[in-house]
Amino acid sequence: MSRDEIQVYYHAALTSYVAAWNAYIDNLVRNFYDVIADSANPKFDAIHTLAKGTVENALRRFNTPNWENTRNIFNQYTGYDPINDWGGSQANMNLQQVQQRLNEILRVRHTLAHGSDMPAYNWIQSPSGRVRLTSKAIQETEAFFKNLVKATDKGMKAHIETTYGLTSIW
Repeated sequence: MSRDEIQVYYHAALTSYVAAWNAYIDNLVRNFYDVIADSANPKFDAIHTLAKGTVENALRRFNTPNWENTRNIFNQYTGYDPINDWGGSQANMNLQQVQQRLNEILRVRHTLAHGSDMPAYNWIQSPSGRVRLTSKAIQETEAFFKNLVKATDKGMKAHIETTYGLTSIW
């Protein structure tokens, strides 16, 4: 298999991770509303139904799951701010580095989708200066998202338990 063919697979893998992250966010927000639902309380149920409709509209427009957009959709539509959970979610990465990596991954995905040249981020640049995805970059991206999902799940669970007094099965 040629290097060009391998790059196609790496591009597909990175694009798939971003799509999975986007789907995870959508599902987490929807699951939040399912978990906090209380049909036994008609007043709460009425407000909940209105809010859930607004959320569905927002999720239909949500298509760039970068740091800012993801944090905003969680904060605005669930009350959960993941910033403290995301800061310690990655081995050897502080909050700013996690923010930067997530946004960089989204920018790389954007360039792949539009046929542009990839930006020269250190995690996709060889020592010789060549910019390309590698097996290592794909493995790191997978681990990055796994850790981010784990931290977000844990944080959302704590948010539901603290704010709503509910024990969620997460």
